[in-house]
Amino acid sequence: MSKRLLLLLLPLALVAAAAWAQDGDQDGDLDGDLQSTLSEVGEEYAIAYLTPLIHSWGANQNSGLFHTAHIPRTGVTWSVGVKVQGTYLAESDQSFRKVLRGVELNDYLDLQPGDPYYGATGDIVFEGPTAFGDTETEGTATAYVDGLPVYQEGTITGLLDTRWSPLFAPEVQVGGIVGLKLSVRWMPEIDISDVGKTKLFGYGLQWSPNYLLPTWPVDVMVGFSREKIDVGTILETEAQSFYVAASKPYGVATLYGGFAKESSSVSVTYEESGSGTRVDFEEDGIMENRLTLGATLDLGVMLNAEMGVGDLVVYNVGLLFGM
Repeated sequence: MSKRLLLLLLPLALVAAAAWAQDGDQDGDLDGDLQSTLSEVGEEYAIAYLTPLIHSWGANQNSGLFHTAHIPRTGVTWSVGVKVQGTYLAESDQSFRKVLRGVELNDYLDLQPGDPYYGATGDIVFEGPTAFGDTETEGTATAYVDGLPVYQEGTITGLLDTRWSPLFAPEVQVGGIVGLKLSVRWMPEIDISDVGKTKLFGYGLQWSPNYLLPTWPVDVMVGFSREKIDVGTILETEAQSFYVAASKPYGVATLYGGFAKESSSVSVTYEESGSGTRVDFEEDGIMENRLTLGATLDLGVMLNAEMGVGDLVVYNVGLLFGM
């Protein structure tokens, strides 16, 4: 097998390995436990529990959108590979505390007719690990009437005890025609146990004014991207970004940077066990502006690393093969 073909298959093998790992039934598998875990709580609890995931996934999807601003003026170029993103969460994102004031207690707690305080009005305090928090400790829902605790029940544990929220995306880019470059991110449907079919699709378009002004001392580019991930019938995430970027080569290295305006949202749908209540809500990500700094090494295979800074800090590494 030729060296070039080996380099081509390497990123594809990484994608296959990541997909296989997601499909496994392993302890702490975020996807495998998500549906059964969420079904134990209502909407208010789920929003607080999932907030770090909602914010970080959108930030991850809008990462690694470019590794250079250079788009060749003549001839078609292409690349194929994988981008791996990770948002580093604050320690405070691993736990939460949410207070609901002046609510009917049995609307949020497992109180039955005849139980003390059934139908009573008071405050409820939800607290415990988020989805990225302690996987051994349950959260709690505590009812207060006139400032005194009158009832408490256990809730759910975290799914994955980590401050890293990762995401990977296979990517293909084709460019070189009138200063344009098209990128596509795609992952075939994977049937993840206890969740269902999960898929990813995204696309983007970039254009370089160097096509008209080739004597500029740096390469400049404008672009946009849209990306969507469906996680079974539970989560649907959407993200979009509009950005400008510049880069300059130094031997085998290219330094690049950019600024983006972006948005993201996550829709959550599941059925609460016991009551059979359908829970359906949508939350927006917090990342709106991003400054990106990175570098790419062209060693026959292209390696890039970058950091995106905004409301969150997101890191990205990529492995690309092409010409």
